[in-house]
Amino acid sequence: MPENNRVPDGAGGIRTGDVSGTMVVGNHNIVNTLITAESGSSVIVHGGPLPDPVKRHPISQLPRAAAEPLIGRGRDVQELQKAIKTRQLVQVWGEPGVGKSALLRHLACELPRGPEGAAYIEAGGRTADDIAQAIFDISFDAPNYKPSLEVLKEHLKTLRLRIYLDDAGFDEKDLRRLFDMAGKSTFVFTSQQRCALDGVHAIRLNGLTALAAAELVRALLPRKLRPEEEPVVEALCDAVHGNPLRLRRIALSAATGKGLPGIADLPALLPALLNKLKPEERDLLYLLGSLSGAELAARHLDELLGRTDADAVAGGLVRHGLLLASETGYSCPPDVAECVLKSRATEYPADQLCRALTVWVEAKDTTPDDVAAHFQALDVAVLRAEKSGHARLGAALARAASPKLALSRQFDAWGSLLGVGWAAAKSAGDKEGEAFFLSEARTRRKAIGRAALTTALALEAGVLWRELAALHAHSAAHQVANAGAAVPSPVTSLPAHTVTTSHVAGHAPTVTHPTVHSSVASGHAHTTLSGHVARPVFDASRASAQPHVASHAAGTHSAAHSAVPIPKRIDLSAHSSVAHSTPPVSTTSPAASTGHTGATAAGAATTKGGMSALAVACTIGFAAVLGVGAAVYATDQPNSTPTAAPSYASAPNLSDYTSSTDDTSPSVDPVCATVSSDLPPKIQQFSTDASSATEAMDSYNTAMGSYNSGETSTAPDDSTVFSNVSTVISDLSSIESTLQGAVEQAQDSSVEADLNGMLTPVQQMKSLYQSYANSAKGTDFDTSSQASAILSAANSLDTDCGE
Repeated sequence: MPENNRVPDGAGGIRTGDVSGTMVVGNHNIVNTLITAESGSSVIVHGGPLPDPVKRHPISQLPRAAAEPLIGRGRDVQELQKAIKTRQLVQVWGEPGVGKSALLRHLACELPRGPEGAAYIEAGGRTADDIAQAIFDISFDAPNYKPSLEVLKEHLKTLRLRIYLDDAGFDEKDLRRLFDMAGKSTFVFTSQQRCALDGVHAIRLNGLTALAAAELVRALLPRKLRPEEEPVVEALCDAVHGNPLRLRRIALSAATGKGLPGIADLPALLPALLNKLKPEERDLLYLLGSLSGAELAARHLDELLGRTDADAVAGGLVRHGLLLASETGYSCPPDVAECVLKSRATEYPADQLCRALTVWVEAKDTTPDDVAAHFQALDVAVLRAEKSGHARLGAALARAASPKLALSRQFDAWGSLLGVGWAAAKSAGDKEGEAFFLSEARTRRKAIGRAALTTALALEAGVLWRELAALHAHSAAHQVANAGAAVPSPVTSLPAHTVTTSHVAGHAPTVTHPTVHSSVASGHAHTTLSGHVARPVFDASRASAQPHVASHAAGTHSAAHSAVPIPKRIDLSAHSSVAHSTPPVSTTSPAASTGHTGATAAGAATTKGGMSALAVACTIGFAAVLGVGAAVYATDQPNSTPTAAPSYASAPNLSDYTSSTDDTSPSVDPVCATVSSDLPPKIQQFSTDASSATEAMDSYNTAMGSYNSGETSTAPDDSTVFSNVSTVISDLSSIESTLQGAVEQAQDSSVEADLNGMLTPVQQMKSLYQSYANSAKGTDFDTSSQASAILSAANSLDTDCGE
């Protein structure tokens, strides 16, 4: 990304210590973000002319020229040249190490540019919104300007570029959105899985042929390949499917040993190679292997290893397939990281990593773009610090990096850092740090036009807490995915509940009620009723919600070296998280209070914010069902007790808000207005009734436990449970009817798809509750996936309805 972060005259520049700068964010208003290391960001909204971005001529951001010639890819280059001339969307896909990145860099450097130029972007770990901003920054001279989404689209759609995206791992819907924003440009992108989007010409990159493999090995060997070794290379090429990364390791083995390894030697080849490395090479692999696939620049490696030649050492390891190089640094392949860390039985100390990165972040010559290029390493460092007992150092690093990451205009990367920083501060008991990250989250939300979502004090607090919790969970899942970690699922026993945390990338902890049944005919042989199971953490925001990020993270492999703690469910009450062994707190207070809460949240949501109100209603509504935090109370809630009020020391202040929403909005499907007014109250009612049903199930189970243990002599009555379940079914029927009517009235195909995306899981939920009600013994069921689908569709509807 070009360094166009210079602050306009009079803004004070960007300086170390208190980092200050000015950004213009959004449309119809100028938002000046003044950033200091102590107090964080503040947003001042005022009228005035928007910046006038000037398109660069020519537009050019190309990768460095390859140090080595591209071997064995002549036919692939020809096929891609032909495809790029005739197609607008071209994908190169294939297994890790097959050479996708090397081929894409070659194409970007050697092929003719688009009518207005070319842009090469390393997309690994980044979101579609951040990449769209990067394309804007490359193409237009508009220092410190982050346009609103609509204005961004208007600028990008004028471009006629050839855009190369390496490791575009986000989901197909985000790919389509990105492609549509720059609809006149040609995209050539790489990823590990074939893209099924209409209009994408997907080309699979296979391994090298035997002849090309021999040529590669010859180029890497310090000697000539002997005639008798030719058939051995051919057999080895076949064994590793022509994978260039593995062939490079084979060449290294031949260079450091007596000759080429045999096929039987391949499983043990990597450990044998690592044993032959020099100490400085092993130390470098140990450092990078501890970062779960994140990269560091040569200057970081020198600083952390106390060397001055890390760039040369890393370059040699890249040549032999033991490291990966990018435009900004080096990273360690997962299989190498696993092997190195297994031999060391430890990871590079997180405290040293945090201290060094904090010094670098605060350095005067470290630009916002520098920080943005290494946001994944910052996330990993903070997560590892929290895990290893150095949470305060992790929070300090995130706090130091936040101002510059904000000024980079990569707001999703900024949000990710805020999530891990807030969790680290919370773990360290750093109340001032928690206040800083909540304030930054509020500023970020306001700057990107979502202030209307937080129309009541308690609602604002709830949304921000959940957003930070989800961002932390997303960053941890991303780290797991990059590392390919496989960790046994710990199980913690709780009274009347079992917390089962499954360490699967992209899934948050799940709280599971025991299997339950209604009372049976035989005397005292009674068991408990089953309750629905669904308690993941959700992000209330559209831009930062990344449900897909773990499954699409760059470099998802089978390494099992970096155990990342499962992020705990965040409880907005003053009570402990359910991950602790204290008695669980109900997600709702008494029924009357819960009803008041639902009505208030629904009222706040529907008063202002259009379709955004629906997203909030879904998030807050399902939070009550899924157990994400305590019930949210409005500011006028009388006699709120500590069990219901947020325990946060410095609650977000509603008076900080000044509306930054646009005065005008694009034309949208008329059904959007209907859904935004009709659906939130029904979702809130369902939420209230489903919570009451859960409480009834829990109460019944407790009573049944006492009966089975002999503490009481009368079996409890299950009629209340099934009555509540019947009410929930009625609520879901009402939601179903509203959605069906909206689908029939929808005029926009995207809006119709979003509505169907909500309707289907609602019908599935209804079916699950009906099965439960119809079973003589009750049925164990889980609604977490349906709730997740509904939230995702609601956020998508929010986008497609132009809010």
